[in-house]
Amino acid sequence: MTSDPLNRELRQMFVQELGERSSIIENLVLALEQADQPATSEELQRQLLKAVHSLKGAAGLMQVRPIESLCHAMEEMLSTALKENRTIDARKLDLFLAATDRFREVSGSLGEEVPETSVDDSELLEAMHRAALPGDGAWARTHRRSTRFRADDMDGSLRIAAERLDALLYRSGELLTFNHVLRRQLETALALREQASAVRAPPEHSGEIAAIQRGLRELVRSLRHSSRHIQRASTALDDEVREARTLPFSEACQGLNRIIRDVAGTSGKSAELEIDGGDIQIDRTILSSLRDVLRHLVRNAIDHGIEPPDERRKGGKSDAGKIRISAAVTGDRIRVRVEDDGRGFDLPGLRKAVDDGAGPDVLQQVFKPGFSTSKAVTRVSGRGLGLDIVKTAVENLRGAVEVLQVAGGGAAFILTIPLSVSTIRVLEVVCADHVFALDTASVRQVVSVDPAAVATSSAVETPEGAIPAVDLARWLGLGHAMAPLAMRAVVMDVAGRRIAVLVDRIEGERKLLIRKLSPRLAGFRQYSGAMNLPDGRIALLLNTAALVDVAPEPLSPEGPTGNGKSKSKPARVLIVDDSNAVRSLLRLITERAGYEVFVASNGAEALEQLALQPADIVVSDIDMPEMDGLQLVETLRRSDRFAGMPVILVTGRDFGDADGMIVAGGANACLRKDRFDAEEFLETMRRVV
Repeated sequence: MTSDPLNRELRQMFVQELGERSSIIENLVLALEQADQPATSEELQRQLLKAVHSLKGAAGLMQVRPIESLCHAMEEMLSTALKENRTIDARKLDLFLAATDRFREVSGSLGEEVPETSVDDSELLEAMHRAALPGDGAWARTHRRSTRFRADDMDGSLRIAAERLDALLYRSGELLTFNHVLRRQLETALALREQASAVRAPPEHSGEIAAIQRGLRELVRSLRHSSRHIQRASTALDDEVREARTLPFSEACQGLNRIIRDVAGTSGKSAELEIDGGDIQIDRTILSSLRDVLRHLVRNAIDHGIEPPDERRKGGKSDAGKIRISAAVTGDRIRVRVEDDGRGFDLPGLRKAVDDGAGPDVLQQVFKPGFSTSKAVTRVSGRGLGLDIVKTAVENLRGAVEVLQVAGGGAAFILTIPLSVSTIRVLEVVCADHVFALDTASVRQVVSVDPAAVATSSAVETPEGAIPAVDLARWLGLGHAMAPLAMRAVVMDVAGRRIAVLVDRIEGERKLLIRKLSPRLAGFRQYSGAMNLPDGRIALLLNTAALVDVAPEPLSPEGPTGNGKSKSKPARVLIVDDSNAVRSLLRLITERAGYEVFVASNGAEALEQLALQPADIVVSDIDMPEMDGLQLVETLRRSDRFAGMPVILVTGRDFGDADGMIVAGGANACLRKDRFDAEEFLETMRRVV
């Protein structure tokens, strides 16, 4: 279906997802063990069923049959229990935990080859089938339920210094990092056990070798047990501390109505504020910085965007302008949009104010220090201050800011900021024998490139066109000992702009604790932080916004010849799936076929994406959180704007009773993940677009 290097990359993505979903499944099983109310048990079983089903779909698409088979057996037991309105018994829960252990063992062997079903897998599957038989699973729980106590202290609240919460969060992050070290030790012990089991000793030493083998088996069992408990304890601690640090997003919007009243009154204008997503919980450190950013943007909207009442009436608008601030969580990031219905940007005036002419990113010039198009200096604007402060503040939070001209008049600023201030999921890259980290939230794909070809064009060729390239070694002033024969390009999407970062090789992806930069490095904009790797090395976290700023300008549609002839624009595909591995696989296949791709993790997020950018076709999973694929299709078909949009469902469900729902939902086609074929998938896309 794909080349070997691509298969290896996809397996790495699946290994990451397998680890995450294994932890989710394990935590749900442990919570189900302690549940003491029927309603709680039922809800946990439903969550567990969804998690197992999602993993089964990803494993089927990646053709990892041992995982797919175990998930299918777990799915059958959970579905039966829910249909019969009963709770999974202790015996089945023990088998589920054994399955999560097996998931982790398989993830460690997903190297060059996809593992086949082993004897251990067959025995576990047989045990699951026996447990599913009537009467066999009726085990009484052998442990007493933990009684939960609540200590009331007046109103149940307690004041604690912010610095102490910071210290607790940092320590919980250290525990998570230490668990990575323990997992590596477990992997080493597993490898030693396999090596020892293959040793054939002379008869006089057979007893000694057998003792070593037993010792290694016991060590592996002990390490696995310790790793499970440390993972559970550290994750719970991290979640509790983070929850203690959070405040609702509405806190960042306090005082904005007063600013609108004062600034609008001074300028003879009127405006109303609308806030969506105010109940979203965010870290207090992020909220503190976000509060100042929102104040700058609201002042800017009133002074530059919202027109006086008489001008608005001439344009058919209401006397009072509207400023809308909306927040939404996407993955491990919060996306904040500040939009007004004013006059928007004066693009001719903006181009005239830009010294180097009208480039494709002319709107981004508003973030430059000292830049202003205001003809007069007022109390609010005209000094070139404000938007550069916004950009700096967002970058200090390891985020990015994008500015858009809103169709029909108005302007919008989109802030994308990490939810976590202590841990982050990164892609480890190596350049000139130094290791660096890139935030995976901005990473779209990794491709192999020829250094000589990039050197002549300063761009990386992809199916959707040339992407501006940044040579990381040259940017950081790191010389190669010799010219590399091959390089890797990490394609990133930052604030609406796509760039390719050239590195020597990729070392993997992991979640790590962020440390503050030392005073010696704090003044360098290239870096956002530092992190300790499990092997003791230090990796510097690269500032993606700074990378975008030094990237060459994208090529114009006319191309290098300037003859005015542009290629036809590729069809745009929205891929919707809650599995990162599935999204990545479908994206890579689709992009290599020449399509332009963007993604969403569920139906609700897909609708948000479609409201912001057009698509020619939607490829969606069925079973997803918040809004599933069938609900998404139904919503699209009821919409005047999207009613005719082609939709392909790619699902892990078995056909049968699902056929009627698919037809009723109005999808154009439906493909099975466990029988997935890339050529059939692409042919179906060509047929329905």
